[in-house]
Amino acid sequence: MATKAKSQTLEDKLKRLEEVASLLDRGEAPIDEQLAMYEEGMRLAQECRTYLEEAELKVRRLSGEPDESDD
Repeated sequence: MATKAKSQTLEDKLKRLEEVASLLDRGEAPIDEQLAMYEEGMRLAQECRTYLEEAELKVRRLSGEPDESDD
């Protein structure tokens, strides 16, 4: 029986982003690990931003508001 991979929710990504930020703030990890965490944090931040932008667009469409590109 194959297991289905669960995709991360926005909340999961935000929680991990907070963890990464906290770890980086402490500055205790070796520089290579800090760099990897920074890259992960930037990726997570972009994924969250994209998700929120898409959600906002969907809400605008559902509420009948014109897209910003319709100006």
